[in-house]
Amino acid sequence: MLELFPGYCIDTSALIDLWRRLYPPDVFQSLWNEVGSLVHKKELISPKEVLRELSVKDDELLVWVKTHDIRKMFKAIDREQQNSVSNILSSFQGLIDPNAIVGADPFVIALAMSRGWSVITSERPANPGSRPKIPDVCRSYSIKCIGLLEFFREKNWNF
Repeated sequence: MLELFPGYCIDTSALIDLWRRLYPPDVFQSLWNEVGSLVHKKELISPKEVLRELSVKDDELLVWVKTHDIRKMFKAIDREQQNSVSNILSSFQGLIDPNAIVGADPFVIALAMSRGWSVITSERPANPGSRPKIPDVCRSYSIKCIGLLEFFREKNWNF
């Protein structure tokens, strides 16, 4: 089911980098207002598995996502997306770290794929012989995969 307007499916690493590492809201309040607006308009989403990964650390980021109507941002996976997750995992068996509590990456990709949307991640393509990363899988499925700065540029945001 392709959507009529373009949107973004964000992964855990990008949300963590946005909040904790690169653009904290106490310094970049206007950025976070824009991010919140995209969530409100349902143009920035993520699968519920990302919320599970974020819930591992009970901090201000978790509070923020919970106060921004998590039903608008965090989506349950439907049968078509679950089939895509199975296909992704059979093609990219090392995508999920076997030591991880939750493995949201294939769900992020499947959700973006189902809508024809872009993936936002802080991950970089894997080095040869390493476990595959989100950009590797997205490239294989012809899904646009961008980093945070490219996302800001696409939105024409200046801070």
